[in-house]
Formats: sequence, structure tokens, C-alpha cells
Amino acid sequence: MPDISLFGALNTGLLGIYTSKLAMNVVSHNIANANTPGFSRQVPIIRTMPPIPATTLTQPSIPLQIGTGSKVKDIQRIRDKFLDIQYRQVNNKYNYWDSITSNLHFVEQLFAEPGDSGIRYLFDSMWSGMEEIITDPTNSAAKRELVSRAEEFVKNIKDLYLRLEQLREDLDFEITQRVDQINSMVERLADINSKVRLSMALKSTPNDLLDERDRILDDLSKLADIYYTEDASGQITLRIGDQIVLTGSDINKLRALERPYGKGFKEIFVRNSKVDIHDGSLKAAIDLRDKTIVKYMNRLDEFVLYLTDKFNLIHRDGFNKDGSVTGLDFFSQIETDNIENSVLFRLAGTKRVEGGPIKYISGMSNRNNVSDITTKQFIDQGSIVFFDGSTNVSAISVNAGDTIQDFINSVSASGLWFSFETAMHNSATYLLRMVGSTNLKDTLALDFNGNMFNTMGFDTKDVNIFVINQSDFNVENGNYKININGIEANLNITSGYTLNDLANDLNTNFSTEIKAFVHNNKLLILPTKNNEFNLNRINLQDPDGLFTQANIHIETYKALDTSKETLDNILDRTDPFKITIGATEIEIDPTQLTLKDFVKKLNESGTGILFDITPHNKVVIRGTRSMNFKIDKTIKGPEELFVKLGFIDPDSDPTNDWNEKYIFLNPFDAPKTLREKFSKADTLFVDKIITNEPFRFVEKLKVNTTVSSNPETIAVDFGIIKDNTNWDAKVFNPTGQANTKIMEMLSSMRFEKILNDGRESFAEYLGGIVAEMGVEGETAMKMKNNTDIVMKDISNERERVKGVSLDEEMANMIKFQHAFNASARVMTAVDEMIGRVIDRLGVVGR
Repeated sequence: MPDISLFGALNTGLLGIYTSKLAMNVVSHNIANANTPGFSRQVPIIRTMPPIPATTLTQPSIPLQIGTGSKVKDIQRIRDKFLDIQYRQVNNKYNYWDSITSNLHFVEQLFAEPGDSGIRYLFDSMWSGMEEIITDPTNSAAKRELVSRAEEFVKNIKDLYLRLEQLREDLDFEITQRVDQINSMVERLADINSKVRLSMALKSTPNDLLDERDRILDDLSKLADIYYTEDASGQITLRIGDQIVLTGSDINKLRALERPYGKGFKEIFVRNSKVDIHDGSLKAAIDLRDKTIVKYMNRLDEFVLYLTDKFNLIHRDGFNKDGSVTGLDFFSQIETDNIENSVLFRLAGTKRVEGGPIKYISGMSNRNNVSDITTKQFIDQGSIVFFDGSTNVSAISVNAGDTIQDFINSVSASGLWFSFETAMHNSATYLLRMVGSTNLKDTLALDFNGNMFNTMGFDTKDVNIFVINQSDFNVENGNYKININGIEANLNITSGYTLNDLANDLNTNFSTEIKAFVHNNKLLILPTKNNEFNLNRINLQDPDGLFTQANIHIETYKALDTSKETLDNILDRTDPFKITIGATEIEIDPTQLTLKDFVKKLNESGTGILFDITPHNKVVIRGTRSMNFKIDKTIKGPEELFVKLGFIDPDSDPTNDWNEKYIFLNPFDAPKTLREKFSKADTLFVDKIITNEPFRFVEKLKVNTTVSSNPETIAVDFGIIKDNTNWDAKVFNPTGQANTKIMEMLSSMRFEKILNDGRESFAEYLGGIVAEMGVEGETAMKMKNNTDIVMKDISNERERVKGVSLDEEMANMIKFQHAFNASARVMTAVDEMIGRVIDRLGVVGR
């Protein structure tokens, strides 16, 4: 029995040759694809052939296992699936931020800030034009220049807005292209899935197909966030965002369908389900189109809406230089085209709440007991001189230690045109107030102690008057010519002429301009109410030196502030009341707050609704950015308050006028209902916001045609309000072109905090947009750089695993080459052995 077959040894050498040759083919394939994108290096899996049992002549009782050579069981690619997943997750984030960064940079270039072509520069230029008019209100060229600058500003901001809209359209086109690109990739993956399934069924590993599939998945991860699983047949199920687009060879294509609203931009669907994508350049395009760019367009919309409305309401309250035009808008009003699909943005009262009588002036208040007021003592001796503005002057004196009640009694006993009294402030506290039978605004009250009004808790102001002291009145006899505000008189000074005589002569000759009164050895020369108690309006000429000899001089006294138009005068009510805005209750003390204070307090409550006041005291209510420019909270308060402010007409039931639960505004009412309810008021309805769309207020911005064609209609004159009895100033007259207060108020308007829910002024807002854009761009750049670093690290590690190393392949090539040569040499040796057996054995008996 032979020990082993020589032909078996020959076969073993042959298998070694085949194994080495196939291994060399793998090495050759790796080297050929060293620079092929997505290629994964492959390795042959070499295994031994099954051994055969054998016995030998020398050891017949011991069975042996004789090896029969080797074979290549499989060719596998080297790949780390965990690194693939990490790479694709970071890849879609990187491409998201890369797209965001590049587009934000383009938006920054559109704004052109800082620079001479930026809207902030043009806005400042428009405001500089106002300063020129204030300097010379008769300058027609300055008014034309203001209109020209305003139109240039309008043109540029609309052009910027249009360019942002065009960028949105470009992004929308990019989204459509990306959808087509994704569908093409998914179709290719479906084809690969079919081929992989067939290959796996034949028990072969489709390495190159799998590489191609991974390359496509890498490209897909740039566009969107992808999720996939592999089944036993080697096919993948692919999900993009939250929708499955591929199962085996079955495809659910993405569809870019137009929205049924807005500009008809595309939304992405799979069948009838909207796809929610979270990352990748496709997500960046959607976010830029629907969020980022819309945000900056809405910032411009907010700026334009508040600018036009605020500017117009101020401009309406003035006259042009010759007093022929008033109530004119500077900009065309931005309002809705469809009342059914609108929201109430602004509500303004129609009453000019000014020029009414001051009946009450409040001093100390919120005292728990009336004795807390009446028993308070004056520390020093003093007096107060009261002047009714025309003829009556009276002095009330107190001694140190006198109480406020003593002062009240003295005033009452004097029978003056006013009184001081204590009154219940609400159900629990008391206050001290001055009550007039005539308009107290026409009363001048000088505190010669300097502390009496402060002791009683009244607000004071400084007032200058002319004074001649008794000790200085040494005037030579003779005739003296005096001229006050164009009125001329001759005063004859003789021996025994006293201060009282001078006071009588001055009152006789100049009663319309001044009132002379002797008090505490001083001659007081008081401007009348015709001169608004203002010494600057008194032009006193003394050519003969009468007043010079008498050492006339100016003294400053504390005077009662009678100009404070507190709400108790407007509402004829001293008790506090509450206004409720949403869930916020705000208590209003009418004895302490003027209309401006009232508006300020409402704004400080932080309800999200902004209150404002026009130059001539029309109260304005506006919605804010946080409410999408809608007055979106229920407002409750006394009906009488809103009647007095000119928002509504009174009802027929006076018993509920001060019911604090009265619903003044219900935001859930339909726009038509609101328009009917506030038909008396000045309302402004704007278009309702569309999801993912800007408001488009900028598109409606333009300078009023009347102003544009005739700049002489620009308002400059503040005008003057005639006194009235009910705080409804219907008579409103011009005062002349020298009065530029309206233009001054328009100029100072830029510093009022009215934008961004009352946190920013016009001057700050545009800079805030640019700053916000810069911060957002910087953040995007940092996120891009951070993800780029992570992606490069993962990519390098991934390449280290799957990439082809030419040095390693050269070593393998040499190894397999030597194995091939050795196997061939084995076959040659076995061939010689077979030849010996066949050719040389069996010739002895021949």
C-alpha cells in the first residue's frame, strides 16, 4: 500500500498556485483603485482545503490527516460601519452649516453695512434733512431735499427686500434640484439593492456594488439626514428625514409640491406625507428660505410699519408752514387689502385730550388717616402769593408750627377762586388737593418760604420774576418813559412816591402784560397768563433809567406746578381704577398720573401691547412683534376711560361707566366686528401673517403722492389748541412757520423705544439687525469649522481603515508572488517524481 498519492501532492501544489494567483488579482484590483472615490480595499480570505485520512506502512495503526492545500474562501472589503455612520452624521451637519454660512454672507453683502449705500446711512440721511428744515422752515429746497432723501430710502429698502425675496426664489429652485438629485440617487440604490440580493443569493460578496452603495449614501448625507438598515439579503431600507424612501427595490420618490399659499414655494412630500428633514444642505435651503431670510424680511417689515405709522400720526398733528394743510400723512398708509383676512394692528383715539381745565392739583396722598395730613406742621414762617393770571393777587401767610389745617382754614377764609381740602382717595386712604372754581392752569402760586408746597406734597417748578426791594427804591423825581411789550407809558415820580404807587401805575398802564404786587417789602412784577407767566416773554424797556435806579433784578421762586394735566382732571375722578390686559392687572392712580405717565406705566407692565401718544394727546395702542403685530390680548377697564380718550361712544347706561370688567377689546372678535365697534376711533388693519412668509409691508412703502408732488405740504408747525371745557380739543389753529415743533418731534422720534416690543428705537433697530446678522453669521462659521474638524478626524480614521496603502499592497504582492513560485516549484518536483515512477520503475524482468 502506498503511503500517499503523488497525484494528490500534485493537486495540492496546483491549488497553491490558484490561491496565490487569485490573491495577486485582489492585490492588483486594490492597486488599480487606489485613487477611486469610495473604494474600500479588499483582502482574500484564504482557508485550508479539507484534509484526507491516511495510514502509512511504518505506522499502519495510526490514522493521519493529510492536508490537501488551500483555497480562497471569500474576498472581503475592509470597512468600519461605525465610522461610516459617524461620518454621515457629521457630514450632513457640516453641509448644513456650510450652506448657511455662504448664504448669510451673501445676505450681509445685500445689507451693505456699514457703507454709504446701506439703509442705515440712507435713514440717517433722511433725518439730517429734517434738521435742515428745523434750521430754516421757510427753505423750500430743504423740503424738496427731505422728500428726495425719503424716496431714496424707500427705493433702497424696497430693493433690498426684493433681493431677499429673489434669494428665497433661488433657494426654492435649489430645493427642487436637490429633490431630483435625491430621487436619482435613490433609484441607483434600488438598482444596487437588486443586484446585491442576487449576488448574496449566489453566495458571493458584491464588494464593488457595496462600495458604490456606500459612496451614494455618503453623497446623500450631504443633502439630508439619512437612516438605513440592512436585511439578511444585503438590501437596505432607507429613510430620509422621517419618511421611508426605499425598501429593497421599491422606491417612494420625493415630491416637491407648491404650497397653496404665499408665493407657492415648494414643500417636500413622500406620497401624501410631508417630509421633516433635520440636517444637510437641503435642510439649510429650507431653513434659509422659510426662517432666516423671512426673519430679516420681517425685521424690515416691522421697521417700515412702525416708521410709517408713527411718522404719519405725528405729521398729521401739524400744519405746513402757511397753515393751509393739516392731517396729512407723509407716507402712504400701510393697510390691509382684505378686511376679512386681516388683524387689528393699531387703534388710536380721535380726541385731542388737552386744553381742558385743571380743577384738581394733588399733594400728599395715600395717607391712612386724614389727621396724617391735617396735623402736619410747617417748620418755618412763610407765605404763598397766588395770582389768577389777570387781576387778582393774594398772599396767604403761615407761622412756624402752624398745621396744614390752619393753612386750609386761612385759604377758605380769604374767599379765593380755589380751596385746599382733604378728600378720600379710595376706600381706605386720603389725599390733600387744591380745587379750583376756575382753571388752575391760569394760577401762579409763588412759595416765598421755598418749602411750603414741599411740606404739603405738591410738585413745584422754578419761576423767574422781576423784583424791586423797598430798601433799593431811591428814585429821583421826574417823568420816566416805560415800554413793556410795545405798550408805552410815562410815570411821574414825585416826593413820597412809594412802591405801592409804582405798583398801581404799572397795573394801570400794563395790566394785560404784567401784574405788580407788593409783598414783604418787595415789588413783584408778575407776567400775566397771556404771557404764560414767562418772564422771557416780557420785553421791558427803561430808557430813562427808572428801574435801573430802583435796582430791578430777577429772583427765582418755587412755584406750584399747575400745568400737570393729571387724569383726575380729564376723567373728573380721583379714585384709583384698574386696567386688565390679558392676565395683567394695572392699577391707575388718576391723581398722580398724566396721560403720558399713564401710557408709560402701561408699557412698563410688559403686556406685549405698546401704548403711545401723539403730539396732541391722542392715545395709540399697537400690537408688537411678539404678537405678530396684532393687538392680541383682551383689554378691560372702565368704559368712561375709553370714552374720554375718544375710542368709543358712551352707551345709554351711566351706572356702569366705571365698571372695571368692561371688555374694551376682545382680540377674538372678527375684523369686521372690531371695525364696527371702533368706528369712532382711528383703526389700522394689516394683513394677517402667512406661515413661513414675510408680512410684505415693505412692498407697500412709498412717500405720499401729495407730499412727493408738493413738498411745501410738509408739516412743521405744531399749532395751538384752544382751551375747552371737556378735554376734547376740537379747535386747532396754526401759529406760523417759525413754530417747528412738529419737525422737532419727528426728528426726536428716532430715539423713542417703540420697536422690538418697545426695547429698541429706530436709531438702534437697524444697527441691531446688522449686529444680529453678524452674530448669526459668526455662529454659523464657528459651527461649520467645528464640524469640519470632527469630520476630517473621522474621515482620516475611516480612510485609514478602508483606504489602499500602496506599500502594504507591494508587500502582499511580493508575498503572494513567492507563494506562487513555491507552489509551481512543488509541482515541478512532483512531476519529476511521477516521471521517475513511470519511466524508471518496472524494467528488471524485461
